[in-house]
Amino acid sequence: MKLFMIVFLGLNLTQLTWAHPVIYKDGTMIGSANMSMYSDNEVNYSFHQQWATGLNHLRFSKDDKNVEMGLLRLNHLLKRWNTDDSQANIYLVSGIGAADSGFDQESAKAAYLGGIETDWESRTLLASLKYTQFNSPELFDISMTKARLGFAPFVAGFDKLQTWFMLQGMYIKGVNKNVIVTPMIRLFYKNALWEMGSSTRGEWMFNFMIHI
Repeated sequence: MKLFMIVFLGLNLTQLTWAHPVIYKDGTMIGSANMSMYSDNEVNYSFHQQWATGLNHLRFSKDDKNVEMGLLRLNHLLKRWNTDDSQANIYLVSGIGAADSGFDQESAKAAYLGGIETDWESRTLLASLKYTQFNSPELFDISMTKARLGFAPFVAGFDKLQTWFMLQGMYIKGVNKNVIVTPMIRLFYKNALWEMGSSTRGEWMFNFMIHI
């Protein structure tokens, strides 16, 4: 029984160290990612160990004007590799909904999302890459590439506060001409995770996520 609990807690810790598009069956993820030029708020429900659906609100800001999207999402765990001390994943993400573009002073139009995410993580190291395409045929074509590297300076107990130091690079084509580099700290306790950082250009960042 003790061995089972250790394995169970370890698997759930791995699930929570990164905001995965699909978590454990019947799990719900509530999350929000925020920077001055970008925000992403979502609720996902994993109805199967490989599938999740949810609602997503996104904002992109450029020259004091916003593009906003409301989307119904479908996420799929395409492949997972488990070893004794690490895990790797590939996910496909998609969405359909409506967008309102302040870039062009246009009213709401159909909008779509498609992308791929991959990550590798152990108890002390993490690497991830995420590419997402946002499109409204009559309004805009935006793509976002996000890469992260991180490490935990120590391994805390499963019921203790977990601390990670991370470096993120993000490029939003159609919104920003430069790669935004953001050092951050990630804190994780039981089913809650939050991140705080500031880019090398002084732009703030705050993210949080909770599993229920």
